[in-house]
Amino acid sequence: MKPARHSVAVVVRGADGTFLVVRRPDDPDDPLAGAWGLPAITLLPGEDERDAVVRAGRAKLGVELTPGRKLGELAADRGAYLLRLSDYEATVAGGTPAVPQPGASMTQYVDCVFTADPATLAGAAARGSLCARIFLESCDGAERDRVAAFRRRAGLTRLVDVHTHFMPGRLLEAVWAYFDKAGPLVGRPWPIRYRAQEQRRLDVLRGFGVRAFTSMLYPHKPGMARSLNDWAAGFAARTPDCLHTATFFAEPGAAGDVRRAIGQGARVFKCHLQVGGFDPNDPLLDDVWGLLAEAGIPVVTHCGSGPVPGAFTGPGPVGALLARHPALRLVVAHLGMPEYPEFLDLAGRHDRVMLDTTMAFTAFAEAASPFPRAELPRLQALGDRVLLGTDYPNIPYSYPDALEALERAGFGAAWLRAVCHDNAAALFAL
Repeated sequence: MKPARHSVAVVVRGADGTFLVVRRPDDPDDPLAGAWGLPAITLLPGEDERDAVVRAGRAKLGVELTPGRKLGELAADRGAYLLRLSDYEATVAGGTPAVPQPGASMTQYVDCVFTADPATLAGAAARGSLCARIFLESCDGAERDRVAAFRRRAGLTRLVDVHTHFMPGRLLEAVWAYFDKAGPLVGRPWPIRYRAQEQRRLDVLRGFGVRAFTSMLYPHKPGMARSLNDWAAGFAARTPDCLHTATFFAEPGAAGDVRRAIGQGARVFKCHLQVGGFDPNDPLLDDVWGLLAEAGIPVVTHCGSGPVPGAFTGPGPVGALLARHPALRLVVAHLGMPEYPEFLDLAGRHDRVMLDTTMAFTAFAEAASPFPRAELPRLQALGDRVLLGTDYPNIPYSYPDALEALERAGFGAAWLRAVCHDNAAALFAL
C-alpha cells in the first residue's frame, strides 16, 4: 500500500480583496518548478490542519496567520505516494510575508506577491496543482452565484454572449502573450482573467448559464483566414452551443474564403479593423460584403478606436461601408468605444446595425473611455438592437463584473432581458 501524505495550502487574504501567491524554485525535479501557487506545508504526525496553517505561516512566510474557513479538499495519486490536500483561508495577524525563509528542511519560495487575479494560478492548476485547482473552483462557485443572482434580478434563465474568443491553442497563447506585454494595440496592463485550458474555459462559461456563444477569431496578416475558419468549423462541430464563427482578411482570396466558410455553416463573422489594419472599403472586400449582406449573416466588427486607434478605425470607414452596403447586418463591438455617439448615430440611420456591450460600463473601460451619460437615453431606446458581449476569456475582471456593470446603467430588467438573451436568440433563431 502506498504511503499517504496530508498537506494544507493557505489562501492568505489581504485587506483589499487580494491574496498571496508564491513562486516555487526552478527545481528540475519539481513538476511545478517556477510556477506561481499558494504556500503549502505537509502535516506532521498527529497535527491538526488548522495548526498546520499556522505553522505554514511561520515556516514559509515568516508571519503569524489566523486560520479561516476551509475552501475544499482534493486527493491525487502522485506515483510514490497518495496526496490529500486542503485549502484554507487565513489572514496575517502579525508580520509581513517574506520569502525565502531560512528553514532548509522544506521547500522555500523564491518570490511572493499579493494579487487580485485568480488566473495567476491557472498555470499551476494546468500542471496538476491541487491547491490551485481548489482555489479556482471556489472562485468559480462564487462567480456562478453572482451571475445566477444577476439572472434572477433580470428575470433570465439563460444568457447569449455574442463576443467570446475561442481560437487554436498556439494562436490564443500568442494573443495572451501580447496582452501580457501590453502591446501597442493594447496600450495598458491587461491581465487575462480566464487564462485556462479550453475545456475549463467552456465549463466556466456554461456554468454562468450561457446557452450560446461565439468563437471570435481574426487574422492579423494575409493567408491566415482560411485555416482559422477550418479550425472554427471543427470547433463548432464538437461544441454544439457555439455559434459557428468565421473571419476574413483584405486579400485576393477573401471572397473565396467567405464563400467557403458560409458553405461550412458559419452563422456569424468577425472583422477586426484594428488588428487587421485594413480598410473595410478595400476593393478586395467588395464581394465579401455583398455575400454577407445577401446571406444576412451578422458581422461583429471591432471598428471603434479603442483601446488604441488604428489606421481605419472610427465611424468614417464604417459609415462609408454602410452607405455602399446598407443591407449589412453589422454588429459594432464595444458599443463603438470610444466613439459612442457617432456609432449610435450610425445605428440610428441603419436599422440593421446592432451594437454589442463588450466591456461597456466596467470600471476598466470607464477609466479610459467613459460612456457619455448624455447618450444613455439613446442607448436605452436602441435596446432591441443591443447584444451582450464580454470578450471572455480575455478580460481583466470577472464575468459577473461585466453583467453587473450593465445593470448599473439603470435601464431596467426588460432591457437586460432583451440585451442578454432575447435579441440574440431572435437574431440566430435559437
